[in-house]
Amino acid sequence: MTPAADAEDTSAELRVQQAAPAVNGPRRSPLAVSNWMHGDPSFLKVRELIEVLDPDLSVVDRKLLDAMLAHASDTVLSDAATGEAAPGTRVYSALATDVKRAMGWESHKSNSRILAAAKNLQSSVITIGYFAPGDNTLRHRNISLITLSEVPESHGVIYWRFSPEVEKLLSMKGERFLVQLKVLAKLTSGYSHRLYQLLCANTDRETLSWTVPAGDLRQVLNAAAESYDKWAAFERRVLKVAVDEINQHAAFNIRYELVLQERTKKRTHIRFIFEGPASALPPAETGPLLEEPTGQLVFDLPGATETSMPPPSAFAGKLGIRVRSRYREEFPGAPIDDLIDLWATWCVRHRIKAERPPRVFERWLNSLFGDLVLEAREGDASVWSTAFSRDLDQPVYRVMFALGGMVARQRQLWLALARSKYADKYPRTAMPAVSLDCVDFHLWVPLIKDEFMKANPV
Repeated sequence: MTPAADAEDTSAELRVQQAAPAVNGPRRSPLAVSNWMHGDPSFLKVRELIEVLDPDLSVVDRKLLDAMLAHASDTVLSDAATGEAAPGTRVYSALATDVKRAMGWESHKSNSRILAAAKNLQSSVITIGYFAPGDNTLRHRNISLITLSEVPESHGVIYWRFSPEVEKLLSMKGERFLVQLKVLAKLTSGYSHRLYQLLCANTDRETLSWTVPAGDLRQVLNAAAESYDKWAAFERRVLKVAVDEINQHAAFNIRYELVLQERTKKRTHIRFIFEGPASALPPAETGPLLEEPTGQLVFDLPGATETSMPPPSAFAGKLGIRVRSRYREEFPGAPIDDLIDLWATWCVRHRIKAERPPRVFERWLNSLFGDLVLEAREGDASVWSTAFSRDLDQPVYRVMFALGGMVARQRQLWLALARSKYADKYPRTAMPAVSLDCVDFHLWVPLIKDEFMKANPV
């Protein structure tokens, strides 16, 4: 089988955008499988977007927006610092499976509800209240959320573009608060979703409490309807629902108590008391918080480093006599020394840090030359001459190497997308059996090269 190497762009608009650098690398995006399974898929959300009133957005709409913000937050800050892209011009992309996981929608095969949520975000206008410099009058700025969205029917990549005003808001200096996507994904109530984020943003880090006027709380929870005018209805249908669900899924517990007016005994305020490890509510951060440039112009390969690299000869010297002898036995007649020199030159050029050189070489050999490895194991050593005529700087080879460093679960997601794309391209033929092994990459990775590079930037 020889799959087509290039996938068609999704739209004329996106074709123009593909020339721009893509977004978050696999180790940065909290949506990435590796971060989701082994790390803490969280992101810093600006206070204004936590406290903004959005009565027309459902909990699904808000979850989709949070997934989009989480995926793009590092890149927005980087663009603001470097001027790499003007606000509102970058098209972001993420795997639909990653977005659905962040929303708690792993069991949903169809993306129809996400498509509807994207349309809602695209047509929604939110209001940010602020005081203009030198003016004590409260002003209201109305801004749209996203200006472009493209959602596949099931598997594939979701694309979106924020409005310039949203990106400017995300990149401005101000308070940001850690929001855990794993918690938001499990919350089913819109009241829980908003109260959790409000607690993260407003709980005093010294007293571990937040006192809010009862009327204001109804407003910020979008529970100002007449049906909640009576306290009993608001407490039963809104407050207790939100508190119970947060306590079930968050890393901390909260309880609340009523603050009564001394004379009339009227409920005036609600005090939330935080209970849990101090680390569950980290201090507020002021931004923009740039760790370092996000490497938009280089492929974010596992093991890449910004430190100085040794010359290729020193790099090749990390593979000793024992390793070379083993490969000579496995592939009789193969130019092992020349292949190691080729590997060393490639690693230095792409700044690959090889803490375990034999493993990195094995991954490189099997990923980039899987077809030759299979033929050479049949005893044909002459096939290796092809290795030295290949342009190893082509993106497909870098994608293969990156996939070789991922866990099986991540590879499985990309293989599923490749099968879907193959069915679209060749509807009358069945895709030949392929595996997740590196030696089979040449059979299916070209099908998903473009999508992989959009989700994992070059």
